[in-house]
Formats: sequence, structure tokens, C-alpha cells
Amino acid sequence: MKRLNSLGVMTIGALAMSAMGAQAQQSPIPPKLNYQQTKLTNGLKIVTLEDHKSPVVTLQIWYHVGSKDEAVGKAGFAHLFEHLMFKGSKNIPPEAHAKYIEQLGGDYNANTYFDRTLYYETVPSNALDRVLYLEAERMSSLVIDAANLKSERDVVKEEHRLGVENSPYGQLFENVQALVFPKTHPYAHTTIGIMADLDSAALEDVKAFHAMYYKPDNATLVLAGDFETPAAIEKIKKYFGSIEKSNAPFTRYPVPEDDQKEARRGTYYDKLAPLPAVGMAFRLPPANDPDTPVFAVISQILSAGNSSRLTRSIVRDKQLAAQASGGQLSLKLGGLFFFFAIANAGKNTAEVEKALQEQIELIQKEPVSEAELQKAKNILLNGKIFGSLSTEAKASQLGQADLDYGTPEEANKEIEALSKVTIADVQRVAKTCFAQTRTNYFTVLPESMKKKEGK
Repeated sequence: MKRLNSLGVMTIGALAMSAMGAQAQQSPIPPKLNYQQTKLTNGLKIVTLEDHKSPVVTLQIWYHVGSKDEAVGKAGFAHLFEHLMFKGSKNIPPEAHAKYIEQLGGDYNANTYFDRTLYYETVPSNALDRVLYLEAERMSSLVIDAANLKSERDVVKEEHRLGVENSPYGQLFENVQALVFPKTHPYAHTTIGIMADLDSAALEDVKAFHAMYYKPDNATLVLAGDFETPAAIEKIKKYFGSIEKSNAPFTRYPVPEDDQKEARRGTYYDKLAPLPAVGMAFRLPPANDPDTPVFAVISQILSAGNSSRLTRSIVRDKQLAAQASGGQLSLKLGGLFFFFAIANAGKNTAEVEKALQEQIELIQKEPVSEAELQKAKNILLNGKIFGSLSTEAKASQLGQADLDYGTPEEANKEIEALSKVTIADVQRVAKTCFAQTRTNYFTVLPESMKKKEGK
């Protein structure tokens, strides 16, 4: 199965424009996404967007189930189904789903996140019936047996070994999550899964997880591209309309109150880390919070690219670190803002942490300049505009807005919201959310440093 980033168009657009878009004073505003919303009697939400610029269609199924919906002891089940959904259904042989898309000259993908699992295909528009049939097949009659569970569990475990256990700083994000979120929080564990939970996964438990969440009334179907809406809606009804809805409420786990009142610290050792890493993380409000665009601007100013404040100050000027980076994670139940630096050889970690802290205090105490604000906004806006060109990107924007806000309409408000971010907004949000009492400090040290401490 291919493993591409289905949302990578936006990332590439932002990177491309960062080189030339910073000089632009304003970004052109693209037309609004003129979508239509429909709902079937079985609860399936449908979002359609006609786009006749190219003879292709993109079909996305957003299942509203992710790692946040995994019970204790079942971490990795949502990720497991990302793979199992390609192992065949009542009328589709194992691996044939992907094969059929490739025969059409199409593209496909799947990925799992905290709040959802996403499947998509982009194919010639005359193949719409085929992809609707394929997605309806695996929604209604997926084959879940011992052989499939074993093979795909092994695949997921190998991904964990490669990306987490045998990668420098691979466990960093897992550790930061556990530091920032309480143990009972739905975001306290990573999406990729926990090895012990995957090893102990019983077939009955896996089937029960699928029976609970992979239902039409827990999904949004987004269709964008070259079709006539009335005809497309009838095709969707034909293939999905008879699939039974859930017969019980979906299990959702409670979110503990964000009651952090003092700074926390965590120190971790990594057998593969060549150099120490130092950072800090903060909990954010949910993705539908009005300040989400402000955090995006702050992230751009502090940690995005070679001209960011962290890179200029800590890497280039003070030469304390080989790399300084960070980012904003906007999620449905509350997100995460973090940044870190990989210290240069021989540099004291306390000195690196102090330099990071100084940058936080600076953005809290002194207003950013108008030029710096405008540059950050231009890069973000250009990224969104370039990320709106393909049917995949348009479908993703509508699906993400529906997931975070409960309505696709918010996708049409993102550019305006970013444009309205002010200098005062940046300072206000930095003071409130990056307060010292809300800081979670973390340090990753090479394993060899642990041995030295024991002497």
C-alpha cells in the first residue's frame, strides 16, 4: 500500500511560496468553495463540490474515529484499521481495492490521526461509480479475520519499530504527549499505537472496535471534481443508502479539565540520539477556537523556516543548536504547541533552554513588527491559496472543517480569519497560553549521558 501524505499539496505550496511569496504584499483571494451538503437517512453526511477544471474526481471518506477513541489497552486500533480496510470485503479480494484504482490510473491513500481516519481516491471522472462501489463495499462488509489481523498487526508494529523505536528522537513526541496530557486524556497516547497493546489485541476486540465506529452515521463523504451534483448524489444513495446505521451511541471518552497550575518537567534518554534536545510544550484550546489562526501566525514567526526567530537567534547568532523547530497541533478536543532545539555538541542544555525561554518572553513583552506579522501571514495565506488548487486539497479543506467545526462552511472562512490577525492578538495569545505556569519543559539526552550521571 502506498504511504503518501494526502495533505502534502498544502505543505508543498507553503514551502514553494516561502521562497518568493514573502515579497508579495498581498495574496489574491480565491473564490469560495461552492459546496452542497446532503444527508442520507442512515446518517451519512455528504459534501459535494463541482469542479470541472479537470476531468477527475476525488472521493474522501472521513471516519470520525481516531486514536482518541481507543480505550486503555487498545492503543493503535484506529491505525490498525487504516491497513485492514485494504484487506478485502465481501465482494473485493484482498489488496484488490488498491489494484483497481491503479488500473484506472488513479491515486489513493489512507492515514490515521487523533480525531479521524481518512481514505481517499482520485480517479478519472468516468470512474466515479467504481470508487463509490469500492468505498461502500468496505464500509458495509469488511473482512476481519485472524489472518488479516496478524498480517496487518505485523505491518503496524514494523512502522512503530522504524519510526519510533529505531529512529533518533523517535519517542520524543510520545513523551511530550504523556507529559502535557493527563493519563486519562484521549490524546495521552500517540496515533501509531503501543506495541504491548498491539501484541495483545484479540480478534473479538478488533471486531468490536470496527462494529462501533465504522458506520455511515459516523462518517462524512466528500466528493470534489468533475461531476453533476444531482447525478452524483443519486449514485451515492445507490451505493451507500442501504448500509445500516449504528444501533447504539458511539463511545466517546471524557476530556479532563485543563487544570495545569505550575510548570512540569520531563527528562528522557534516547539510545539513538546523537545530541541532547531541549524544548517546551503547551496545551492549546480546541481547533474551533477563534485564536487558532493566531497560533498559526505565532508558529510561523517563531519556528518556521530559516528566517524564523528561533533559527536566527539560537542556531545562527548564538550557535547553541544545530536545529530549532516547532509547530502547532490543532485538534478537536484541544491541541498542542511545542518547539525544541537540538543542542550543538558541548553546549549546556540549561543554556539552550534559557535561549528558548527568552524567545517566548520576547514575543510576550514586545509587539512583533508590522513587517514580521505581514510576512508570516503572507506565507500562510499563500500556502492556503496554493493548497486550494487540486480536487484533493479542496476536499480535504471541506472535510477538515466539517470534522473540527461540524460544518464545511468554516473552510471558506480560514483566509479571512488569518488576514484579521493583529499584532495585539499575537501578544495577547502569547501572554495567556505561554504562561510560565502552563509550560511543560522536556529534555532528551543521549543514553551515554545517563551512564555518566550514575557514576
